[in-house]
Amino acid sequence: MAALELDRGGILEFDDSGTGPAIVFLHGWSLGKVAFSIQSRELSDRFRVIVPSMRGHGNSVAFGPDDGIDTLASDLAALLEELGITEAILVGWSMGALVAWEMVRGPQRGRVKGIVTIDMVPKVLNCEDWPHGLRAGTHLYDVDIDLTRMRDDWAAFSRAYVPKVFRQDESADRSELIDKMIGFVSNNDVESMANLWTKLVEADYVEAVQQLDIPTLITYGRRSQIYTEAAAEWMDENIPNSKRVVFDDSGHAPHLEEPQKFNDALADFAESLFSN
Repeated sequence: MAALELDRGGILEFDDSGTGPAIVFLHGWSLGKVAFSIQSRELSDRFRVIVPSMRGHGNSVAFGPDDGIDTLASDLAALLEELGITEAILVGWSMGALVAWEMVRGPQRGRVKGIVTIDMVPKVLNCEDWPHGLRAGTHLYDVDIDLTRMRDDWAAFSRAYVPKVFRQDESADRSELIDKMIGFVSNNDVESMANLWTKLVEADYVEAVQQLDIPTLITYGRRSQIYTEAAAEWMDENIPNSKRVVFDDSGHAPHLEEPQKFNDALADFAESLFSN
């Protein structure tokens, strides 16, 4: 484990392994850099694999009420600058995709060679003209209810939330993965998680992604309990220079549920960009 001292205080914890073209993995809400341990292990023979634990996760500084997605993107930019990385592919799982999209709106956009999204949409709340958000098809989601549940009993919230990340079945391998991830999620600081969740559900990148000029690989699980396949189709139709890969046996986390297939798709995408 390495750590970057941030200008505003605290550290950003990260792993840095392998050599070659850089791939930076940006985890989802509440799961930290451990979410990409398989990719760190399996891809570092061909790529430089960098995996930060963003604010509020692991040993990194807390995520405060005045922080935002732009704060996470600024931390990422500082990390790339510190490591001397001038070209990288950003792999954003869920919340991590928002950070990638925010990064390319800023002055460090030139460091981003490509973007890979993992089961994510540019706006998580549904509204009259946006049906592809969280719990797609319903407009009854109440942010305050989830925030109350988090603060009242974070351990119970973790046990209820984590199974929804994966495909819905009763297989032994899925149960083992869920138990492992509940352990990581339940150790998070609840105030950081609540602050992050508030910023996550406020985010709106619908217009921004339609103006992207960066090669984008859209990956998603056909058995996702979080978003519909129609959401991934919308992204493929509306993000320029994009293509999509579906993982038939995955939910919201194909990099964990079908890691070999995911790693192969990512490696093919990265090699096609860095060979140019």
